[in-house]
Parts: sequence; structure tokens; C-alpha cells
Amino acid sequence: MSACLTLSAFDRRGSVKIRASARKQKGAVLIIALLIVSVAAGLAIRFAGDFQLGMARAESRWHGAQTRSYLRGAENMAVYMLSQFGPAPDLAYRGEDWDVEFPFEIDEAWGLVAVDDARSRFNLNDLAGDLTGQHSHNDWQRFSEPQRRFIRLLQSFPNELPLHENEAIAILEAVVDWMDPDDQVSGFGGAEADYYQSMDPPYRPANSAFVSVDELRLVRHVTPELMTLLRPHLVVLPAGQGLNINTVSDLLLGTINTQETLQPLTDMDVGLLRQDWPPDGFFSSVQDFAGNTAWQSIGSTPNTQGLDVATEYFLVTTQVSLVQQRRSMESVLHRVDTNRYEVVRRSDSF
Repeated sequence: MSACLTLSAFDRRGSVKIRASARKQKGAVLIIALLIVSVAAGLAIRFAGDFQLGMARAESRWHGAQTRSYLRGAENMAVYMLSQFGPAPDLAYRGEDWDVEFPFEIDEAWGLVAVDDARSRFNLNDLAGDLTGQHSHNDWQRFSEPQRRFIRLLQSFPNELPLHENEAIAILEAVVDWMDPDDQVSGFGGAEADYYQSMDPPYRPANSAFVSVDELRLVRHVTPELMTLLRPHLVVLPAGQGLNINTVSDLLLGTINTQETLQPLTDMDVGLLRQDWPPDGFFSSVQDFAGNTAWQSIGSTPNTQGLDVATEYFLVTTQVSLVQQRRSMESVLHRVDTNRYEVVRRSDSF
């Protein structure tokens, strides 16, 4: 009987151990199953996220390509308008049919096209010229007339960013060095390769004509604040285009002064010129502009070098908005003949 009890007790203990072992195996299997499910869920989420991201990128590329097509189409629209309603070759002024800004809408996109006279802005490429002569640093004879106008332009923001004449000259010197092919510094404000190589990150001056207005940001002394003020008044064209007095802004009108001074006209002086402007809104010749009786009241004889009353360059600004895409493009057009225009330069921005 004792043996039977012992065997029975052993059987019970063995059975308990077997049942405990079975429960542990079931627990391990459950944990493994949960791990597999977790990994599978994580991979599914990852693949779904990658798929959605890929779709979003594809959609963005599609909308981007569509937006670029609309920009080019708007540019072609401006070319057509100029070919039909462009100004006469020998006279261009505000208020004609070509000087327009109009919105458009295509499917889900909307946009804006603006056409302007490119010669109503100051051409950066007119600033090329040697400054290493024998004149003192602020002698008016040291500078060409476009360079004098640029010095005056830099001093035309007394409320936003007042600059002294010497500071304006230093900026001009740096711009001239940026364009000239040599490695000789122009005055105290100039800068050549050694200066730009010391920047972080280092870079080199162009040593050639400007290819875009935004390139000016890289020039020594040109701060973001100054660039913001200058940007609406600048353009990049082939050198020697000058200004159209019939389309310039009041700010640039103030840069036209007697050659002996590097100071711009005052707001009052510009107001006097505008008051004595021809009733039909334009001068037929530069000589008529120089003969404006307001110059006598101002006490100045304007240097008319580089001035004109016509234009053959036009600035077309296009903007398009499509879903999340917001893009703009600036095109410079050159009138080859009466009804034919060619694109000189395009610049895209987001």
C-alpha cells in the first residue's frame, strides 16, 4: 500500500510538471505570435507611409511640371500681346496698351501676368568701368555717369536705410571689382578673390557681367536689407541700355542730376519735375526732358548720357498658383523687329 501511495504521489507531481511545462510553451508561442503581429503591423505602416509619400512626391512633381507649363504659356501670352500692342520703336511711355497687368484662370490654376519696360529699371551691367585713375575717391570725375547714378540710388533710402556718400562709393567699388577681370582692388571698398575666399563658405567673384539681379547679394557690403530695397529698381540687360525717362519711377528719376554731384535729387525736386511733366504723359525726346523748365527751379543741369525715350527690352513677370504650388518667373524679352521677340533671360522662383 505504501508503494502505491508513493507511485500515486509521483504521478501527481509528474502530471503537475507536465502541465506547467505545457503552459510555458503556450505562453512562449503567444509571445512569438504577438511579436510577429507587431513586426507585420510595423512593416505595413512603414510600407503604407512610403507609398503615401511616393504618391505625394509624384503628385507634387506633376503639379510642378503643370505649373511650369502654365508659366511658359503666360509668357507666350505676353509675347503675343507685345507683338500686337507693343510700343513704337522710337517711343514708349506709361499708359499704352502694352503696359498691362492681368489675371488669368485655367482649370484649377490661377495666375497673373505683368508686362513692364525693362529700361525703367537700373541696369547693373552699366556699372562696368575702371576706378583706378588719379582722381580722389569721391571726385565725380572718377566715375562714369551710370556709376554716379548708382551712387545716388544707394543714397535714395534715407528713412529705411540711410547711407553716407562714402558708403555708397564703397559699394560701387565692390560691384566694379565683382565684374572686372583683374585682381586689383578698386579703392578702400573694393574686394577681389582674396576677400571672397576668406568667407565661410568661400567663393570667387564672377569677374564678368551680371547674369541675374540676385547675384548682387554676393557682393561685399550688400546686406539683405539693402538688397530688399534695391531689388524692385534693378535689372540685368546687355550693357549700354540706359534708362527710359518716360517709364522710370520717381526714385530712379531722382538719380538723374548734374554730373558734378553724387547726391540724388530731393523729393521736392522730383515733385517739381513731375508737376512740369508734359500733359500727354511723355517726352518725345531727351532734349525735351533736359529742357524741362523745372530744372531751372531745381538749379541743376541733368547729364543726359544713357537716357532715352524708347525701349526694346521688356520685363515679363508671371505668377501661377496650383494646389500647393506657388511659383513665379521673370523673363526679359528683346524686340528683334516689330512683331518678333526673343527671350534673353529667364529666372524662376518659388
